Amino acid sequence: MKFSQFIKKGLFAVLFMACFAFSTIAFAQHTLTVEVSNIKSDKGTIMIALFKGEAGFPKDDTKAIKKMKVTIKDKKATITFTDLEAGEYAFALFHDENGNSEMDSNIFGIPKEGYGFSTNYKPTMSAPDFDEADFKIEGDTIQKIKIIN
Repeated sequence: MKFSQFIKKGLFAVLFMACFAFSTIAFAQHTLTVEVSNIKSDKGTIMIALFKGEAGFPKDDTKAIKKMKVTIKDKKATITFTDLEAGEYAFALFHDENGNSEMDSNIFGIPKEGYGFSTNYKPTMSAPDFDEADFKIEGDTIQKIKIIN
């Protein structure tokens, strides 16, 4: 093999490996696990909507990137979202005790069912803005949330 062919093949191998390494880093997929506790009962399900960016958060789940409905066991629930890119996220969840897939509230808008937000944000007068409940995903991430009853 000529020296110039060796250099070309070696350079190709280095470029190929660099591109592979870059694509692995740039498109790494991560997992978010949400561990929910302080649930009033095992009746019903936990409904959760995950948002990447402020669009729709927290009330318009049609703009969520992922939604799930999970069962409750021993007054706890675990939700796992897979294949997430690195970035800023927030979620809203509630305990759908009566199975109507809606967050029930009284005539003043006060929730009748347990609810929670990422980072355990506790609202005072209204639901949080995205930047009040957002968190970064840069690798596999766990959020431990206590339902507000």
